[in-house]
Amino acid sequence: MKIVVPIMPRSLIELSELEESKFIQADMIEWRADFMPFSDLEMAAREVKKKFNKKEIIFTYRTEDKSEIIISKENYAKIIATFASEFDYIDIEKFTFPEIVLPENAIFSYHDFEKIPENLSDILTEMVVAMPKIVKFAGMPQNFADVLRLMSETITMSEKYETQTFVTMAMGEIGKITRFMGDEFGSSWTFATVETASAPGQLALSDILSIRKIIN
Repeated sequence: MKIVVPIMPRSLIELSELEESKFIQADMIEWRADFMPFSDLEMAAREVKKKFNKKEIIFTYRTEDKSEIIISKENYAKIIATFASEFDYIDIEKFTFPEIVLPENAIFSYHDFEKIPENLSDILTEMVVAMPKIVKFAGMPQNFADVLRLMSETITMSEKYETQTFVTMAMGEIGKITRFMGDEFGSSWTFATVETASAPGQLALSDILSIRKIIN
């Protein structure tokens, strides 16, 4: 299970101040570009690639966790077209922007900040059919039964679609077990924090490493 650590600088200055040494033990970096002013993205992209040139990097422009519309469909499509070839992976919210054609390095992501949907298997199947590089789902469980259901359905899907990479997690306190048990239920990545969490329930990188050492 690979460990992905998000970075969320809000300015070029904040980006320049990130200490690469804090991220050495991460397997991958996710750049949450949605925190950066739109006008600075191209310059910031060059800096991110330079600063983390020994890591695989995910480009993400998240809209699903915002209460207001932060970007037009046209500008979102422009961002995807501009940065898809610049990074190892590019996160795409295809359910929100269905007109986007997935590039070869696409992460088809979907986040439900209220629940683990009862039709999760149908959602995951629809995502697989789009043929992305990665299928990523994160949801908010209401109880531990929801967590177990997510884990069970991920196992089923990963066995049914053996060539598809799945990344699934349950958010919040209840879902923390999914952050370090991915290898056991078919989820290939986990997301951990170095400074600021990008989603509820993320564990610190140091904690994930300690737990992984104990489990192994």
